[in-house]
Amino acid sequence: MKSAIATALLYCCLHLGASAQKNTGSHADIIPLPKSIRATGSDYTLSPNTKIYYEAGLRPQAELLAEVLSPATGFDLQVLPYKSEQTSGIVLTLDKTFAPDKEGYRMSVSSAGIRISAGASAGVFYGTQTLLQLLPVEIYSKTRQRNVNWKVKGADIQDTPQYAFRGMMLDVARYFFSKEYVLHFIDMMAMYKLNTLHLHLTDDAGWRLEIKKYPKLTSIGAWRGTGAERTGGYYTQEDIKEMVAYAAKHNVDIIPEIELPAHALASIAAYPYLCCTGEQYEVQTQHSISKEIYCAGKESTFDFLADVFKETFALFPSKYIHIGGDEANYERWKACPSCQKRKNELGLKEEKQLQVYFNQRVQEMVGKYGKTIVGWDEIIEDGLKQKVAGMIWNDPKKALKAVENGHYAIMTLTSHSYYDVAESVTPGEIKAATWLKPISLEKAYTLDPMLPGLDIKYRPQILGASAALWSDQFIHGTVLQELAPINENRSEKYFDYLTLPRMASLAEVTWTPKAQQSWTGFEQRMRRHYNRYDRAGYGYRVPEPGVSDTTRQNGSYRITLSNPVAGSEIRYTTDGSRPNVYSALYTGPVSVDKPENFSAITVVNRSQYSLPLLLNR
Repeated sequence: MKSAIATALLYCCLHLGASAQKNTGSHADIIPLPKSIRATGSDYTLSPNTKIYYEAGLRPQAELLAEVLSPATGFDLQVLPYKSEQTSGIVLTLDKTFAPDKEGYRMSVSSAGIRISAGASAGVFYGTQTLLQLLPVEIYSKTRQRNVNWKVKGADIQDTPQYAFRGMMLDVARYFFSKEYVLHFIDMMAMYKLNTLHLHLTDDAGWRLEIKKYPKLTSIGAWRGTGAERTGGYYTQEDIKEMVAYAAKHNVDIIPEIELPAHALASIAAYPYLCCTGEQYEVQTQHSISKEIYCAGKESTFDFLADVFKETFALFPSKYIHIGGDEANYERWKACPSCQKRKNELGLKEEKQLQVYFNQRVQEMVGKYGKTIVGWDEIIEDGLKQKVAGMIWNDPKKALKAVENGHYAIMTLTSHSYYDVAESVTPGEIKAATWLKPISLEKAYTLDPMLPGLDIKYRPQILGASAALWSDQFIHGTVLQELAPINENRSEKYFDYLTLPRMASLAEVTWTPKAQQSWTGFEQRMRRHYNRYDRAGYGYRVPEPGVSDTTRQNGSYRITLSNPVAGSEIRYTTDGSRPNVYSALYTGPVSVDKPENFSAITVVNRSQYSLPLLLNR
């Protein structure tokens, strides 16, 4: 007896997959999927004689492209100014017809060469990222790859993003990640045309930004624990300058976050006068939301913040400053004479209104620098006169409130975009946040920044979406912390695993037109992206084998699998045991008496494989 549901699903998958392939010709593994691709059949092959030409203003993009192509190809490609008669090689040009679209681009590939044109350098950069995906996967290798035909398939591509804000949040406050990892993370973002890195620099568990006027922020606030258990770190101002410059080169805007008024214990431990009690506290060694927050009644609090913002804005050119604004516990304010005096003078009825006042003060001081504040959806309250951008995480209805009040919204929903949550509940899944349900790759792909029921007239105020990588799991015990004596990078591999491939889904739902998005097509295109990760040195979660069909015949079940990673193997067992890399090799449909006795894994190599696919368990 056939499973009608399984058969129907298989038909839909095959049909949608064929549609995606037809739409993109032979370029079906580009992520995010471009707006328009037309295969031409006229291919171009890179050679040592290929030259890269650039119009005025595009030399950095040309040099970066040559730098990226060189390691794998071994070619030292010449980079030269463009002349109008030039038709061969790789040509990077500006096209005024794109204005005001700064991130869109056109690409044409023919036997004569490759031309990338855009209205601004950002679009040209994104064109080069698409070019890399059109080349063999070996192009991402850091060392010379011999005997590779560096052919680019002929195509005409027109592309532009659906949303302007396509972001990732990296929490370096609760657990410190090195400058080198931040640069690595920017590389991963650039591959997928994500353009905003929200850097969570301060929290109860750590302050990571050097502020020269307040040295204790890093000498005290950047560290926790004692003796051999003491951990932490921070970015010097020179580190920040390097990170910002590297990000700009890859069209990534870094938004710094100075959390306030809550999540401020690290700075309060450094300077106790910033809180209501004035008592000495220590940076927390276990994750919790501290009730110690900045005192709203003392002018010294706002003097401190003004000084911090002054140095911060000298380092970060972003037009945004993230202030957090979430999870404030008002217990201290209620008992603080200074806060109560301020509250009474302002005629406020509750402490929640005092936080609105606090945010107004901050908005005024950062406005002098031309900055727009961004915060979690708690900041979307009445009383903020100037426009703000609310990151909608907890309450989707806040998006409607934001746009109705003239503000902007950025979707960072816990249901789709909190990547510190595991992808599954399969036994053996890595340690991750458990306060939310697992967010599978398919679930992440269903994110739609335009929430159902949101009036289309508010579309310009929905800036886009972002995903969050919180690191509080590092201070729930010692499982994830580095072993310093062996120079371990466990934390970096862990964050890579949580990020990829879900970051790819975020890229597509914020870039590709909604009508062209297809989970089946995306899943098929992802097959070769895992190969790119291997070449580039990015960690990732290996997906379990897919089930194409389950058919019942003569008392047994016939199971047909699909391989989610190009070039990998599937290994399986039929006795209820957990498969390993030495288990039977899957070569075709397998018959078993009970589906629950069948299990399979995707094997990239003997040290890298997926969690088991479990049926009916």
